Amino acid sequence: MNSLFKLAIVMLLTTPFVTMATEQQSQLLVSMPDNFNSPASADIDSLGNVYFSSPNFHNSSLIKAGHISAPKMATIGKLGTDNQLSHWYRFSEADLHPVTKQIAPMGINFGPDGNLYVADMQMWFEGGMYQSRILRINLQDGAAVNTEVVATGFLFPNAVVWKGNDLFISDTVLKTEQGQHLSGVYKVSLDELDAKNPLEITPYKDNRNHDPHLFETFVSSAKLGFGANGLAFDGEGNLYTAIMEEGTVVKTLIDENGNKIKTVPFASGMKATDGMYYDAGTNKIYIADLFNNAVYAINMQGELELLAQNSDSDGANGELDGPSEVIVRGDQVIVMNFDAVFDSPEMVNKSAGRPHTLSVIKLK
Repeated sequence: MNSLFKLAIVMLLTTPFVTMATEQQSQLLVSMPDNFNSPASADIDSLGNVYFSSPNFHNSSLIKAGHISAPKMATIGKLGTDNQLSHWYRFSEADLHPVTKQIAPMGINFGPDGNLYVADMQMWFEGGMYQSRILRINLQDGAAVNTEVVATGFLFPNAVVWKGNDLFISDTVLKTEQGQHLSGVYKVSLDELDAKNPLEITPYKDNRNHDPHLFETFVSSAKLGFGANGLAFDGEGNLYTAIMEEGTVVKTLIDENGNKIKTVPFASGMKATDGMYYDAGTNKIYIADLFNNAVYAINMQGELELLAQNSDSDGANGELDGPSEVIVRGDQVIVMNFDAVFDSPEMVNKSAGRPHTLSVIKLK
């Protein structure tokens, strides 16, 4: 039985520590065509190539502005070690959900089998409730060849991250009722992800009636309706989950058999925590604060270091522009500028549009 972690109450007992001594301006890494109009999540291979998803949520605004005449299909981009941009995988009509006729690749992570696993978030599309999927992009000789559905039944799958042969999936929305928002993390094994017989996740009903793969649940304030978001594992195998509407990160201790021990507060003081990445070289977590238009580093004591922050900007000069996730490559923090806009006075980013960019912050 998964316990409900009373996050909102517990986090009131913690006091964030934030240093801004190293705050610096981010720089433009690459400006991209409209085929990459909402870079969302990323992963990196052993050679240093960065792969990122682009669900292209800004198609409508680009059409309205007269920049494009038809929607751009979602895609996975590749940023080579020389910072050259390419289309690594273009989703096709065959990849679209049969009900919604849409696809929205969010979190991505390479699995132990060498293939890329993708959270396909269907919730925002007509008919998309509980239609969200986990996709596998199969590779052959390093090239993407096709997509298969390996799990179904999620509501808002967001981040995906592997630990050994276990895939952890954040579901940002499980249920909202009585002024509280419930989100969670699922755990599934590689052996269960069979394209011939996709794993079917049972929709969450309550604490006693949910799918057995639900690993942890979180209660938050419901002010945004977005809970568990980014995921990362540290060098000791602890799981970190960003709770977006609380602006926090929590830490789940896991035993050697993969069982949850407990979840505790880890870091607070941000506004809307999104995607994050653990870097073994610096032994820190790097995280995007979507609403605050900022990127932080968090040490293993949960102390924040503000790396870069901007006021509302289009990102043309490398400024942050609604950052959703980061990747660390050497001495660089590469930032996905999702350019999202929410109807909230707390959000710095007020409009979405050209240019579409990746930013970079140099680590000292």
